[in-house]
Amino acid sequence: MADLPEQDEAERRASAPRRRRWYRRRDVRFLLFAVTAVLLFHGYGYLTGPSRLTERLAARLAADPERVNIVVTTEFPPEAFHIGIYQEVGRIAGTDGNSVLLYQVRPADVLRLSRKYWVAEIDAAAESIRN
Repeated sequence: MADLPEQDEAERRASAPRRRRWYRRRDVRFLLFAVTAVLLFHGYGYLTGPSRLTERLAARLAADPERVNIVVTTEFPPEAFHIGIYQEVGRIAGTDGNSVLLYQVRPADVLRLSRKYWVAEIDAAAESIRN
């Protein structure tokens, strides 16, 4: 008879609903996935952004100018979305195929623009362009 209470306890545990751990919940897993995806996306931009600047532009930025003129080249012709981003960072002087000429861009905005995944290269514009 001593085995009977132990057997009842085992049956009760088996029939009782299981408590799910917080890390096994579907909504927690989704949030972890979403946060990881966002971090990977932005991390990619921070890691690859500086490699999109040409040596000529890097030398010009090393001189610590207040503003620079740049040429942004993408893999495709710029669309309305991209033009909107360009207008936020400087004045658009024109486009030529996949390249856009921007005037009066702050160095911090050049770095921010280089982190965009659709930017292939950012070069310094010719010196003859007036500010």
